Amino acid sequence: MRNRLYFGDCLDVLREDIADDTVDLIYLDPPFNSKRLYNAFIGGAQWVAFNDTWRWHEAVDDYHEVAARLDAAPAMEGLRRILGEGPELAYLAYMANRLAECRRVLKTTGSLYLHCDPTMSHYLKVLMDGLFGAKNFRNEIVWSYRRWPARSRNFQTMHDVILRYSKTESAIWNQLYEPLAKSTLKSDKGKKIINVFDEHGRRRRGIKTGDVSPGAPMRDVWNIGVLAPTAKERLGYPTQKPLALLERIIKASSNEGDIVLDPFCGCGTTIHAAQALRRKWIGIDVCVNACKIIERRLRGHFEHLWDAVAFIGMPKTPDDAKTLASLDKFRFERWAAALVDGMEANRKQRGDKGIDGRGRIAIRKGCFVDIVSQVKGGGTGPGDVQAFNGARQQAGADMGVFTCFEERVTPRMRDAAVSAGRFMDAPAVQIYTVEDYFDGRAPVIPKAA
Repeated sequence: MRNRLYFGDCLDVLREDIADDTVDLIYLDPPFNSKRLYNAFIGGAQWVAFNDTWRWHEAVDDYHEVAARLDAAPAMEGLRRILGEGPELAYLAYMANRLAECRRVLKTTGSLYLHCDPTMSHYLKVLMDGLFGAKNFRNEIVWSYRRWPARSRNFQTMHDVILRYSKTESAIWNQLYEPLAKSTLKSDKGKKIINVFDEHGRRRRGIKTGDVSPGAPMRDVWNIGVLAPTAKERLGYPTQKPLALLERIIKASSNEGDIVLDPFCGCGTTIHAAQALRRKWIGIDVCVNACKIIERRLRGHFEHLWDAVAFIGMPKTPDDAKTLASLDKFRFERWAAALVDGMEANRKQRGDKGIDGRGRIAIRKGCFVDIVSQVKGGGTGPGDVQAFNGARQQAGADMGVFTCFEERVTPRMRDAAVSAGRFMDAPAVQIYTVEDYFDGRAPVIPKAA
């Protein structure tokens, strides 16, 4: 199997491309329902990595689909009664569909690690009990770390939760160890500790001579530092996890040659760790700029292996883009809305009021330009450009990028763009074609005053 990196919604990719019982280990670090907008940086531009805010009306279809499943319906109905039809239930419905697909593709010897935080971990555990069965819950791992404290009237929240489930009791398990306590090392001089029992069946500790102890079996509280702003691992991605965290998970629950899947792979830490540990991998992300970061990361560390990676869903030529537009309108729209560094597609692709993407580009310290985009994969005319300018103004954006194919652009469309006026020293509305992108041309951005 070739290593695969997919651009797209993991729900679609899982359903369309990944077969039942084929994955050995799944780690997912999805949005947490933190009600925050996470920004990242690429090419000197600030862009929205993801919006971790959820709305019930956007998740009704997800909820009804999950509620029809025999394994998930009782849990979802119970959560609906507790939480009501609001943002928390919307988030859980979104997660339930994707977790159900993860269970389907997981082997009987496989494990799933769900990374979350105290905001929703207790609800997610109820959901996972419904999907996997409570008997297949294995661990609640606490990732403990230190960071700069925030002003609060509570204890400082400095941990995440990782829920570990397996599909059966026969899951792959490689025991990991941590150093023995200093008192144990002093009294036993690091020799291997064994259990012996007296005539009454009571356990007594014994020491086996000649062998050095590998350490104590690892606990479910992991002290691994978060990445400092100046750390060499840092890639400018807001929720980047340490490589050491993923290496520990992969070592414990997979073997060399096994397949590791990350459905929300972000900046690619899971992929990096899996590659370094000689595992095969599948990564999925719905964010175009995240996929760009992953490509640069892999090229930087595993240049000789990049040609063997199947990069799926990201056009490499204008003809590829036309094929994508004809086969999958929404995936093409999501890709094309983020061609400009600093832009990212809307999560919601229906009822978006003419705005397909948004971004914020820094032109000097503390000064940003807000930009929106609209994508047209088919027929276009001057009226489309004028309507987009109206949508831009209504959205309160400084500039707008109208993206289409070169063959669709007419002189009257360019006139309509010019009539929108200017923002600072740049056109307020610009027509940007797919061919421009592949030829290395970028829209004009205002210069810092």
